Amino acid sequence: LSPQFGSRSSGINAEYGDHRYTRFVMLLFVLCALFVPVVAKGSVGIVHMHGVLEGYYEHNNFKNHIERNLGIEVHLIDAYNYASSVVPIKTQVKNVGDMVREIASQYDHIIAVGYSQGGVIMRGVIEEWDNHNVAMFISLASPQHGVYGSPPLAEHFIPFFDWYAKNGFYKVLYTSVFQRLGLFNYYLDPTHYEMYLKSVEYFPRMNNEREGEEGAEQRKINFSKLRKLVLIGGPGEDVIDPWQSTQFGYYTEFGFDGYVVPMEKTRFYKKDLFGLRTLAQSGRVVRCTYDEINHLQFRDHQGMLETCVLPAITAIVEELSE
Repeated sequence: LSPQFGSRSSGINAEYGDHRYTRFVMLLFVLCALFVPVVAKGSVGIVHMHGVLEGYYEHNNFKNHIERNLGIEVHLIDAYNYASSVVPIKTQVKNVGDMVREIASQYDHIIAVGYSQGGVIMRGVIEEWDNHNVAMFISLASPQHGVYGSPPLAEHFIPFFDWYAKNGFYKVLYTSVFQRLGLFNYYLDPTHYEMYLKSVEYFPRMNNEREGEEGAEQRKINFSKLRKLVLIGGPGEDVIDPWQSTQFGYYTEFGFDGYVVPMEKTRFYKKDLFGLRTLAQSGRVVRCTYDEINHLQFRDHQGMLETCVLPAITAIVEELSE
């Protein structure tokens, strides 16, 4: 009898141990669900392009904040750092595009983020990319309608510099020599618009401003494919003039003597040159205005991230999972 009793006891203990193990696994799963953001990491990734005269690693705070709070992997593009960031925008769009597509191949969908000049580059990547899998584009303090004059910050150091910039810069910046520098490739002087169209190669192409330019319709299709466009900026901006360019607003044809109009009153929107109006009228454009921070702070300001960036990412991930 002893052997039989002992055998039965071992079976009971084993069965009890199995139940304990199952309960432990279930408890662990519940705790993870409660305390760890659940995101299908294999399905959604974020690709981030930095701005001019800076390096990708200066956006590690952005990367860490998103990964810690949402559990989504952020890929910082390691290209065109510092001095090399002045390479022509056309070249950057092509090469960064290759890098973005390689990363995007790992995911069902990606969220593209571009800070400052990086936002212009990332928009170019999206427009030139047929059948892309970019679900959302977050433009972070980026001069999407171009820049005019000099950075507001410069006025504090060089008196009258802004006046000169708005009244004489175009003569210099629209020369072939200065157009070799990427940071002048999106200088849009509204008072010398025809000269801008003739002198600047890539920005008018990106905006489909020149009639009959090759690929215009496909670029519009590609941009219009976005599920969501998030435009982030604010009046504390001290580099981009006007700050409304971060949300596709701009000066009228009178330039410095005129005023700034919102996105809906611009040529880009009214003519729906590249799909901006298409996105807006279908409810796919979000403008988030965050005050009291300067250009550099838009990199990773916690309040801005929690107000503008995290909710947008959370919403698109939920939409994609439906």
